[in-house]
Amino acid sequence: MVNQKTVTEFIAGLKKAEVNFVVSLTCTGIKHFLPGIMEESHFTHVPVSNEGDGINICAGAWLGGKKPALLVEGEGLVLSHYALMNMIHKYGGFPILLVLDHRGDFGDGAAFYYFGAGMQVPRILESLNIPYTIVRESNKLKDEIVSGQKTAEGYGRPVAVLLSMEELW
Repeated sequence: MVNQKTVTEFIAGLKKAEVNFVVSLTCTGIKHFLPGIMEESHFTHVPVSNEGDGINICAGAWLGGKKPALLVEGEGLVLSHYALMNMIHKYGGFPILLVLDHRGDFGDGAAFYYFGAGMQVPRILESLNIPYTIVRESNKLKDEIVSGQKTAEGYGRPVAVLLSMEELW
């Protein structure tokens, strides 16, 4: 179970990275962070029912001067692939921080159920030339979020932080 320190570090990481616009679709790992995000006046929070819509909303938020992050299930990347591909290849991309619940990673105890889809997430990111990191230790979460946002801004395109911490499951 996720402890309050991990939630606090996650929120602090987003704030330190100056993310101020969060789009989410609830899933197993992400659900622990949403109450804290919704309680913070620092963030504009937009829940969505489709990951592709989330990508487009984040792009619009960035065009409007916000620093967006999309929080979704890793397998949801499949559903957002078309929106990401169009945004990157037609428009050059926008700096969006993708925070993905990454199930099926090496060592995941429920790998039988998640491994096939989870294994595809890095491949999809690589096919789109989206840099990513996998966070397996909660004490590295804040720093990886900040590094991810710096990379997104420097790269001018989406980057991904894959959350593969056992405590999220």
